[in-house]
Amino acid sequence: MRSKTLITTATAAGVLLATAPALAGDAGLYGSSDPTFDGVYRQSLSVLALEASDRKVPASAIKWLKKQQCADGGFEAYRSDAASPCQTPDPNSFSGQDSNSTALAAAALWHTGNRKQARRAANWLDARQNADGGWAYYPGPGAISDTNSTAISLGALKLVRNSEKGGYLRSVQRRCGAPKRLRGGMAFDTSSRTVNDNATSQAAWTLGGGMALPKPVRIKRSSPKLRCATKKTSTQRAAIGYLNKRLSAVKGDLPFGGGFPGTDYAGTATATIALANAGAGRASVRTTTRFLKRSAKTWVTASGADSPGSLALLILVADSTGNNARDFGGLNLFKRLARSQNS
Repeated sequence: MRSKTLITTATAAGVLLATAPALAGDAGLYGSSDPTFDGVYRQSLSVLALEASDRKVPASAIKWLKKQQCADGGFEAYRSDAASPCQTPDPNSFSGQDSNSTALAAAALWHTGNRKQARRAANWLDARQNADGGWAYYPGPGAISDTNSTAISLGALKLVRNSEKGGYLRSVQRRCGAPKRLRGGMAFDTSSRTVNDNATSQAAWTLGGGMALPKPVRIKRSSPKLRCATKKTSTQRAAIGYLNKRLSAVKGDLPFGGGFPGTDYAGTATATIALANAGAGRASVRTTTRFLKRSAKTWVTASGADSPGSLALLILVADSTGNNARDFGGLNLFKRLARSQNS
């Protein structure tokens, strides 16, 4: 049985609406849509979903991912010319190597036995931690840490180097001084006190043992609560408690934060996996899984073509909740993912 420790990103699986086809030289890449903003992300997540399900990962998929790695170990979201030097992270132009692509690729490479490449990616991340203990999406000079990037970077380092560094995630969490309905939720960064559900979901998954995805466990009715009489309640347990209440309140339909309309399917899926892995919130997990089944076709085809990132997250939801990925909301997720790969 392969290890089940996984990483994901909250940079919007299936949310980025791509408009251009993948380039002709992208044999092995999952997805036919423009990979400019999510090529490495969707490839890595697809590989991890197959690994978690004990499915064979095509050699062409790993070959494509390894070619994308930069000389210093980091990754950009996508390089159309893998022979060209990578760009350094630039938080002002939102370009160059980034922490999210690098962390997710590190996990995919680790689980497929490419340990040398995974360690180089982890080393790149380790060298770019901010003084506050967090990571920025584009970790350049002056770049501000955020919860999502910190969560995925910590998850990669825990997996590859078995290290846990910094208390940034606890610093963005609402705890005993907050209203009960907000306790355990996390803000996107330290400049805000507003709870961000997507960021909380990302962190809850990562903090849960480096995003471990074991065989389905018996999910309890209750979930951890933040006990205000003590400071010992873990950051992850408090986040799980918040997500259980939140998913129950919205009946599994987790909205986008920041006033954006619509459902945050990626955040919803990640929250479901986090709760299931923690063995908590039975009713919330069941309600949210049913919602994701009803919405699967809509989410997967949101950009016009099948989104491999969406398919991969749904495979992980099916695995963690004991559902059948070959018939999830009427979709055979494995077949759809296989068909999306460029030959």
